[in-house]
Amino acid sequence: MTARSPASSKARTWTPLVIGAAYGILLRLGFAARVFDSELQIVSLAFLVVAPVCVGALAVFMGADGEPLPVRRQAKLAFMAMCLFLLTMFVTLLEGLICIVLVAPVFLAAAMLGGLAAGWFINRGKSSRGTVAAFALLPLLVGPLESTLPATPSEQTVTTSIRIAAPPDVVFDQLANVRDIRPGELGFSFVHLIGLPKPVAADMHGSGAGAVRVSRWEKNVRFEEVITVWNRPHAMHYRFHIPPGSIPRDALDRHVEMGGEYFTVLDGGYDLAAAPDGTTLLTLRTRFANKSRLTVYGNLWGKMVLQDFHRSILGLMRTRAEHRG
Repeated sequence: MTARSPASSKARTWTPLVIGAAYGILLRLGFAARVFDSELQIVSLAFLVVAPVCVGALAVFMGADGEPLPVRRQAKLAFMAMCLFLLTMFVTLLEGLICIVLVAPVFLAAAMLGGLAAGWFINRGKSSRGTVAAFALLPLLVGPLESTLPATPSEQTVTTSIRIAAPPDVVFDQLANVRDIRPGELGFSFVHLIGLPKPVAADMHGSGAGAVRVSRWEKNVRFEEVITVWNRPHAMHYRFHIPPGSIPRDALDRHVEMGGEYFTVLDGGYDLAAAPDGTTLLTLRTRFANKSRLTVYGNLWGKMVLQDFHRSILGLMRTRAEHRG
């Protein structure tokens, strides 16, 4: 038996990974093309689940070259092809870090499932050009079928509380105007680490119900909170108003943009409850709408992102109220 040269071995290793990743990039571009907007959507089962299954399967089909592959090799090829695909999307700016992090768990698991499915066909001698073509076309067949299904928007509420060693009136006074937020005041936050802009200030215009609090974040993000309940020092509630153009296109990926086509925040507010020991239980509530077709996964990540953001903001309120008190 003739030993393979190092160059041949490297090519045999990298070729299926590149083919799998390139196929994924072509799907990404196709699903994002405006000409197919009504049939193919990025935030869909077809792209976020079926497409990575097929990326992993295609990498294994190419890597096997008709020969049986052990299960470990199948999973490894699919996993590496998906990693290369995700890296390529990030480097070419097709997706931002926040979107990459949000989809990575599903993409990697689905790709390995696809790799194992391809390995099943290969190891039982059922692999053919028709099988490979069927996997390659599957996302393009599922996408239009999925687009005919009725959308099922979901509204969710996220509630987070924190105990503050200050009376309610002192805490309430920190809520309306939040000036000059320094990055260090927010502490560590996972969502800010992966690219969500940090708040820099919130300015109240007016007083009482009907007043408007303007919230400003990094990257020139700006939106309004219209006060609906003002009951000092017990409650301040609001509804969100996000004017067109208030969130620059480069500030957030459009797939996770507030007020965008898939997700939006609706309303929320603060409630304060005094304790006998002089402390305050401050509760922050936010209601959001998930308009994507991935209801369960979208709700899961929406809740996680808002909980993390809530903890960051409530920590800021506690630090400032306790320092003032």
